[in-house]
Amino acid sequence: MPLPDAVLPVSFSPALVAAVRAGRKTVTRRRFPGLPGLLEAPDRYRLLELDAAGAHFEDVATGCRLPGQACPLGPPGQRLHLSQAPELELVVTAVGVERVRAITAAGARAEGIRERPPARHEPGGARWGGVAPDPAGGFHWHPDPVTAFAHLLGGFYPGAWERNAWVWVVGFRVLAP
Repeated sequence: MPLPDAVLPVSFSPALVAAVRAGRKTVTRRRFPGLPGLLEAPDRYRLLELDAAGAHFEDVATGCRLPGQACPLGPPGQRLHLSQAPELELVVTAVGVERVRAITAAGARAEGIRERPPARHEPGGARWGGVAPDPAGGFHWHPDPVTAFAHLLGGFYPGAWERNAWVWVVGFRVLAP
């Protein structure tokens, strides 16, 4: 566990730093470091509880309890600084654990996914994205916010969406300068 006065670094892509600055990104999902079984075979594990010591899982095949895992970004109240923008300081407001496909449209928007109204020549409704860069220099856009988040996540954690991996869900707010 970090010291209460320590400020931990956190890293986001440039598009996500812009979403933090714009107030659109207030949540981040992070994988469980150091637990390869939990990452590679998430169906094999059940979340037992989340307490001040961290997340506690059980291997459903053996009944064995895994060692508690502390959130890598700390508990609520933990201060963070953006590695790419050290003048921006954040504070953790909430910590949770979920399977990645449990994300809702509102959760995807809190991850920084934004809406783009359709262009006149595009059929259908609004498009969602604006945070996963396109090789052509723009951004990838999708028909709904959850699909946009799934594609964004795949860029950071390949295969996590397909496996429905367990992730930390860390809410935060920007501290006034």
